[in-house]
Amino acid sequence: MSFLSESEARQITEKVLSYAKAPATVVTLNPVRAGNTRFSRNEAQTSGATETMNVGVQSIYGLKKGASTTDQYDDRSLLECVQRAEELARFAPDDKETMPVLGPQKYLMGNAYSPDVEAITPEWRAKIAADAIEKSRAKGLVAAGFVEHQATANVVANSKGLFAYEKESGVAYSLTARSTDETGSGWGGGTANRLADFDAGSMTARALDLAVRSQKPVALEPGNYTTILSPECVADLTLTMFFGGFNARNYDEGRSFLSQLSKQVEGGEKIFGEKVTIYTDPQHPENPSNVFDGEGFPIKKTEWITEGVVKTMACNRYWAENGKKKREPQPFPANGIMVGGKTSIDEMVASTKRGLIVARLWYIRPLDPQTCLFTGLTRDGLFLIENGKITKPVKNFRWNETPVKMLRNIEAMGPSRRVITSEQDLGSNLFFPALKVTDFTFASLSDAV
Repeated sequence: MSFLSESEARQITEKVLSYAKAPATVVTLNPVRAGNTRFSRNEAQTSGATETMNVGVQSIYGLKKGASTTDQYDDRSLLECVQRAEELARFAPDDKETMPVLGPQKYLMGNAYSPDVEAITPEWRAKIAADAIEKSRAKGLVAAGFVEHQATANVVANSKGLFAYEKESGVAYSLTARSTDETGSGWGGGTANRLADFDAGSMTARALDLAVRSQKPVALEPGNYTTILSPECVADLTLTMFFGGFNARNYDEGRSFLSQLSKQVEGGEKIFGEKVTIYTDPQHPENPSNVFDGEGFPIKKTEWITEGVVKTMACNRYWAENGKKKREPQPFPANGIMVGGKTSIDEMVASTKRGLIVARLWYIRPLDPQTCLFTGLTRDGLFLIENGKITKPVKNFRWNETPVKMLRNIEAMGPSRRVITSEQDLGSNLFFPALKVTDFTFASLSDAV
């Protein structure tokens, strides 16, 4: 199906709701038009395009719920989808946390869609791949990368009169370049909602530069180092802290790292450094996001951390009404924006007597959620700083660290920019700065490149 207009979405959802016999029904639509090009070993590998639309129906009988989906939208298929959901609901066990469906809501004006992204062609993707391959060969490197883009719509409608519609677009690129002796590796990548904010050339240049400079690294002793972290690294670590940690139910039930700091949280004390302010803004000009969540609840500009003080946590409607204390419902952040500073990476390096500069983190996993302790690897460029200069590439480390300490030990902060992380690419809505931090813990050496 071609990209879905608002009027077309209304026609489909109204038809589905007209078939419904359940006391409450929720309909979701998610059309996607996407394309991608993959290359590896300095050769193009695949190019593809997809157009899909899933129709989801949830039927609710009191505390009983049933759901069904279809990717067919003729009358018979939609009717059968509704009937399956209603049949499943009748036999489902009670879900005591079922909430009434929402009535009509008011939303911010979304700005996450750009027609130039929807119009991207295979030839446009091929030019990015060809440029990366040509420049990689010229430097004696081997490149692998992925270019992708999509246009989507999110639609939620229900039997109580709610109708929510928004369009989004996104383009993303990721490139890894390796030296032929397998001692050097570099990575570059990024994402944007519109082509005016997307510069694939600079991403390619970063990956190739890191791959050249990281060859033949030396081994250093593990330990605690003053460390300069790229915006990608900062986003990766901060994001891990938000999952589970900034959840009101987890906090109330003692399953969040913030539960151990409840006196400071409730007292409005600084949990993080005073330079740390992180917020959500669906209308951010360079990092826009959804304006409503999966049930049609509005997402608005929200401060999560202000100058080191925790201001709010995510809280669904059930827990807002039935938790340990009454709260306003708060959707999980659809994007993350950290207020940046003005210090450049070069200035951070110049002010460092001895330390490390990290290009990327990889394979981040929890060690102890209640203390927010994580582990992972450095990757694609790790360098030693001595007396204000980058002197040599360093073999990779395994690190064990908590984002809380990272955000307490900030010495300098760079300007924020849109990034993708090791876990997220297309659809990543993260806007973070580089940081210079003290006492970052590198636990052991790693043989990974």
